[in-house]
Amino acid sequence: MTTRRVGRLPDDLTSFVGRRGAITQVKRLVSASRLVTLTGVAGVGKSRLAMRVARDLRRAFPDGIWLVELGKVLPRDDLAQVLVTSLGLELSDLPPEAVLAEQLADKRMLILLDGCEHLLDECGPLVGDLLAAAPEVRVLATSRAPLALAAERVWPVLPMVMPRLDRDGHVVQRATGFEVLELFADRASAVLPGFAIDPANEALVVRLCRQLDGLPLAIELAAVWMRSLSVEEILNRLSDRYRLLTLGDRSGLPHHRTLRAAVEWSFDLCSPTEQAVWARLSVFAGGFELDAAEAVCVGDGVTVEDVFIGVAGLVEKSVLVKDDDQPGARTRYRLLKTIQEYGRGRLGGGVKELALRRRHRDHFLLLAEHVDAEWLGPHQVEWLTRLRQDRSNLRAALDFCRAEPGEEHEGLRMAAALRFFWAADGSLREGRYWLDEMLRAVSEPDQQRARALTVNGLVSAMQGDIEAARALLSEARDAARRAEYGSVLALIAHITGFVDLLRNENQAATSRLAEALERREMLQHDGVALLSLPNLALLAVFRGDCERAVELCEECREICEEHGELWGRSWAELVLGLARWRQGDFPGALEHVHECLRMKQLFDDVPGILMAIELEAWVSAVQGRVARAARLSSAVAHLWRPLGRYLFGLERYLAWHAEADARIRNALPTAELRAARTRGAEYTLDELIRFALGERPPAPSEEALVRLTPREREVARLVAQGLSNRQIAEQLVISKRTSDSHIEHILAKLGATSRAQIAVWVAEQP
Repeated sequence: MTTRRVGRLPDDLTSFVGRRGAITQVKRLVSASRLVTLTGVAGVGKSRLAMRVARDLRRAFPDGIWLVELGKVLPRDDLAQVLVTSLGLELSDLPPEAVLAEQLADKRMLILLDGCEHLLDECGPLVGDLLAAAPEVRVLATSRAPLALAAERVWPVLPMVMPRLDRDGHVVQRATGFEVLELFADRASAVLPGFAIDPANEALVVRLCRQLDGLPLAIELAAVWMRSLSVEEILNRLSDRYRLLTLGDRSGLPHHRTLRAAVEWSFDLCSPTEQAVWARLSVFAGGFELDAAEAVCVGDGVTVEDVFIGVAGLVEKSVLVKDDDQPGARTRYRLLKTIQEYGRGRLGGGVKELALRRRHRDHFLLLAEHVDAEWLGPHQVEWLTRLRQDRSNLRAALDFCRAEPGEEHEGLRMAAALRFFWAADGSLREGRYWLDEMLRAVSEPDQQRARALTVNGLVSAMQGDIEAARALLSEARDAARRAEYGSVLALIAHITGFVDLLRNENQAATSRLAEALERREMLQHDGVALLSLPNLALLAVFRGDCERAVELCEECREICEEHGELWGRSWAELVLGLARWRQGDFPGALEHVHECLRMKQLFDDVPGILMAIELEAWVSAVQGRVARAARLSSAVAHLWRPLGRYLFGLERYLAWHAEADARIRNALPTAELRAARTRGAEYTLDELIRFALGERPPAPSEEALVRLTPREREVARLVAQGLSNRQIAEQLVISKRTSDSHIEHILAKLGATSRAQIAVWVAEQP
C-alpha cells in the first residue's frame, strides 16, 4: 500500500534564491500567529516566498500544506466552494462553509491562499469563520493589500536590498553577498552558462538591478535577455521596460508572466480616484511628501481630499511605498520606477501632463526660494535634509525648465535659489552644471542673470576653478550695475574677497572683505555675506594677528547664536581653533575643532570636516602625539583627492601641513610611520570622524544577518569562538586565503572594524 503525500504544494521549477532573513522571520510569524499575510508591490516575490516558507514548515503540519491559487477566481465565484475543492474535502449536501467547518475542525494544516487582492471582501469573512471553526488550522496569505482581520499579522515583502552607488556610479559597498545579485547571476547563468558577476561587470549589474527596483520578477525577466544581449545592452534598452521584460514563465498565471501584466493587474484593482492619483503622482521623481502631492495633483476634478484618500489607498494596495526609516521625520512616499513608468503611460502626455509637470516645477521652485530666504536661521539642517531627499525632484524640475520652451527663466531662478544646497551639500559639480546650462539658455543681462552669475562665481570658486570664478563675477558685476541691482553688487564684493583669498592674494582679500563688511546689515540676512567674518579672521591668523581673528569670530558667533545658525558658525569655530593653536592654547584649539567637526557632521560638509581634522593633526603633532597625527593627516590626504585643490590651495595651510609632516617623520620610526599612514588611508569618513572625536564605533546592524551568506554566518560563529583565520580554514577545509576573504566580506557587511565586533554581533543574534 502506498502512502499519499498529504497536501498540495507544487515543486519549484527554478531554484529559490535569497530572502534568507525574510524566510526566518515569516516562519516565526506563522509559528506565533494563525493568519499571516505577505503584502507587497507587483513582482516583489510574495508567492515564491510564501511557498518556500510553507515547504520549510511541512513537518509542523501533519495534515499537510495546501495551496489555493486565487488568481483565476472571480468575485462572483463561490470562494468557499473553491476552498472545498482545492483542499480535497469530501463533498456533501451541506453548504460549502459548513463543509469547511466540519471537516477542518480537527485538522492541523497550513492553507496558503495565494493572490487575495481582488477578493478581499470575500476572503476576509471566510478566513475569519474558518479560523474560528478550526483551531489548529493556520493561513498564510499573499495579497497586495491586507485582509483586515483582527488576528492578521502583516509582513511587507520589500524589494531586494541592493549595493549603493556613489554619485560617479561606483559601487560604494562590496557587492558580494547581496541577494539581488545572486538572483540575477543565477537566472543569467541558466540561459548563458558560465556567466558570473566579476569586477568588470559588477557596477553594470548593480545599476541594472537598481533600475529594476530590486523586484525579483523584473530581474528574472531581464536575465532571460542575457541569451542574446550583454548587461550593458539590457541596461540601455530599459527606457521602455514594459516592451523588454515580456519573456515570462508561460505556465504561470497571466499577471505573473510579464512585468506589464503584473502592474496592470494592480492598476485594475484600484478605484478610479486611486488610478487618477497614481497617474498624477508619476510626475514626481524619487519620492514626495503629502503636501507636495496635494500641491501638484489637485485640479481638473481632483480635490485635496481625493489626493489624501488616493495616497492612503495606494499605500494600502502596495502601489506606493511609505518611507518611514527615520522616526519622527516627515512622512515620505515613493513610486518604484516600474510603477512610476506605468503611471506616466496612463497620464498620456499632452496638455494635461505639461500642466502637471509645470505645477511640479512651481512647487519645488517655491521650496528652493523659501530655503534660500530662510537659510540664516535655526532650520538649516532640516532644510538641507529636505533638499537632499528631493534631489531627484529638483533635477526633474530643472530638466523641465531646460527642455520646455519658455521655462528657462524659472530654471535660472531655481538654480540660483539653490545656492546653499550646492555649497553646503557639497554638490558643487552639479550646481555648476545647472547654473551653466541655465545661463546658456537665458542671455538677457537682467537681475536674474546677475544673481545666477554671482552664485555660479561662488560655486566655481569653491570648486577650485578660480579663473572661471573671476570671469563670472566680472560679468555679474556688469549685469548688476546695468540692472541697478544693489544687493547683488554688495554680495559680489564678499565673494570677490573670498576668491582673492583662494588666489593667495591675502592683502587684496583683506581690503576687499573689510570694505564689504562696512555694510554690516547684510550679515543679518545673507549667509554668504556672514562667511566674510571667518574669512577675514583667517587672513588675520595668516598675518599673525590672532587677537583680531578671535574678535571677528566672536562677532560671527554672536550673530549665529542670535539667529540659531550653524553653517557660518562652524567656519568661525574652525578659525577660532586655528587662532588658539597659533597662540599655543592646544586644549582650547581642540575644543573649537571638535565643536566645528560636530556641526560640519550635521551638514555632511566633507571639505569642512577634513579641514577640521587636518587642523587636529597639526595640534597633535605639536603635542607630540605623532602617531595619531600621522593617521589623521594620511586619512585627510586620502579622502581629499576627489575634492580638488588640496587644503583649498592656501599657501599658509600647505606650509603648516609641511611643518607637521616634518615633525611626524622626524619623531616616528619608519615602520611605525608606514603603519600609521596605512591605517589612516583605510579610514572611511565616518570612521575618521569617530577617531578624531574619540567616539566608539556603533554596534553592527542586526539587518546585516540578511546579507550574510550561510558560509559567512558559519565563519562569523567560528570567529566568535576565538578561532584564528588559519584555524577556521582548517576546520572548514578551505584555504586560508578563502577564510581571509570571508572575514573581509563579513566586516564590510556588518560595518565592523574588528573581529571583536563580529563576536559581539554573533552573541546578539537569536
